[in-house]
Amino acid sequence: MLTLKASHVLCKPGLILSPGCVRIQGNKILEVSRSLEAGPKETVLDLGRAIIFPGLINAHCHLEYTLFKGKLSSFRGSFVEWIKGMVQLKRTFSSREYLESFQTGINLALRSATTCLFDILSKPEILLFKFHSPLRIYSFLELIDVGKSGWSVEKLAGSLLFFQDPFPFKAIGISPHSPYTASLELYTLSKAWCRKEKGFLMTHVAESLDEYRMFKEKKGALFEFISSLNPSYRDFTPSSPLRFLAERELLGPNSLLVHLNYLDRADYDLLEKNPWTVVYCPKSHAFFGHDPFALPALLEKNVNIVLGTDSLASNDSLDMRKEIQVAHHSYPSIPLLDWWKMVTVNPAKAIGMAGKLGVISPGAYADLAVYPFDQPSSDPLEFLLFGDSSPFMIIVDGRIVHCLETL
Repeated sequence: MLTLKASHVLCKPGLILSPGCVRIQGNKILEVSRSLEAGPKETVLDLGRAIIFPGLINAHCHLEYTLFKGKLSSFRGSFVEWIKGMVQLKRTFSSREYLESFQTGINLALRSATTCLFDILSKPEILLFKFHSPLRIYSFLELIDVGKSGWSVEKLAGSLLFFQDPFPFKAIGISPHSPYTASLELYTLSKAWCRKEKGFLMTHVAESLDEYRMFKEKKGALFEFISSLNPSYRDFTPSSPLRFLAERELLGPNSLLVHLNYLDRADYDLLEKNPWTVVYCPKSHAFFGHDPFALPALLEKNVNIVLGTDSLASNDSLDMRKEIQVAHHSYPSIPLLDWWKMVTVNPAKAIGMAGKLGVISPGAYADLAVYPFDQPSSDPLEFLLFGDSSPFMIIVDGRIVHCLETL
């Protein structure tokens, strides 16, 4: 049994205890209170002037591309050229290099108080190697069938391991990459798997203006590039990328839609009527210079919005606070509490883990982070979201993680 004491405990949106105590038993939170009497066999850590808060949740990342950082910066603002650059760069990495990239991403995420991450895995062959992750990783297997994408023996073996749920992963979903790289048949199979296994579907939709024009107008650089790989992609009735999927009933209720940077009026109606989650990646959005994200309109429609970093192929950080800071600069009128929800309770809700992740309450997983808080006159939430200090303690699944230099 472990009890943490601190000057502040941010339990959930709108509830801060000062002072506060958190009692942990095993991998779950047992009690939360302003004060707790220690038992005879209990370890008590008095953290002093500090904030204990739920570890942050990164709702979209590609850890295996962490070492791509800076390698595609020359394609900033050009989505199609960036895709071509990605294809070429991916061919130069070995399985062991992807593994190193994956491990590096885990370490970077932890340094910024992320304890849970929704990761897209396109290189399942890295599962053939043993490696360590203190992060809670919910993994989605990426599927692409446009062009020539043969499967090696290693990739097939890794995919079989993926579905055996090996530690440190929790295989919760399938990710047909996008409507221009995954066929209708692949989406259909993915949805069927999600229905049978009670899994989740994550897919990139309407990420770029090129993609929007491809489906809405059947023209543009992406349309020409993809149809050159597979001429059958020219044969469809024009509509928005979101409606292209929705009208064919390829999105189940447990769908997480990444980006949605380009929408039309009918898309908003679809999003209001369906229980989908939308993943906004602010810094990746800025990297490509996309049109303003429709965040206020989506919040008004009560859409479940979550934040992600995407990969370091279009970002320079896996710090969720920096995502909030960039987004808040564009939308200063959105309350801090809403931003906090986007990295805690909203992503937990998206994968059916409401009350178990993103909160400090009895029965929730003990995924916590602690920042020093030596500014008592400051708003604790504002301090957390806009500060630049490093956490001095991180707990994942009830275990204190000793991988940071400051621990």
